[in-house]
Amino acid sequence: MKKYFFTGFITLLPLALTFIIVNWLFNLFAAPLAGITEAIILSYEKNLGLSLEHHDTLVLFVSRVIALILLFFLILFLGFCGQKFLINVFMKIPERLFSHIPIVGTVFRLSKDITKAVFSDNKKTFKETVLLPFPHDEALTIGFVTGDTPPSLKDGGKPFTDLVIFVPTAPHPMSGYVLLAPKKIVKPVDVSVEDAFKFLISCGVIHPGEAPPGEEIKK
Repeated sequence: MKKYFFTGFITLLPLALTFIIVNWLFNLFAAPLAGITEAIILSYEKNLGLSLEHHDTLVLFVSRVIALILLFFLILFLGFCGQKFLINVFMKIPERLFSHIPIVGTVFRLSKDITKAVFSDNKKTFKETVLLPFPHDEALTIGFVTGDTPPSLKDGGKPFTDLVIFVPTAPHPMSGYVLLAPKKIVKPVDVSVEDAFKFLISCGVIHPGEAPPGEEIKK
């Protein structure tokens, strides 16, 4: 019974969390326009030959669905207008404001450059997953090759700074270390960047190429 209960709990928990989150998002986005759409539905009740006097729940649900559809098209319209006309204006305002503030301006420009580099569609931020000795020779860690070392950072042409490697921390892989390492100590591994991040975030529980623990239990 203990095993069955645990399996059922693992199966039910993702469904329950998904329902709670979807329901919360549905109410969050639909609530602002729900009152307006509900009033419109009730105003056309007699013209449509409907009797909704004892169907408050149905009216509420339909009004929120209509409100969500209207909000979807409103967001598309605002996105179109923003991308075509407003985005450049609003992006220049914080740049001009922060650029004149000491330290804050530097952090803002740096964050902007990093964001563009990470989310750019033109190239991959992390080229491949590798293993390398860190923090000492007797241990290995996961790293991601981001590119070749810039000429300005090479140690006089010595073969000690071939690659730029990002070594993330766990379970928060957005922070880490940037290493300049020679190719001879770097070992490429056949693990995708996504699987490597799953391994790090789970602190080694979810292995690359293996199903999460919940999936194994259900099987």
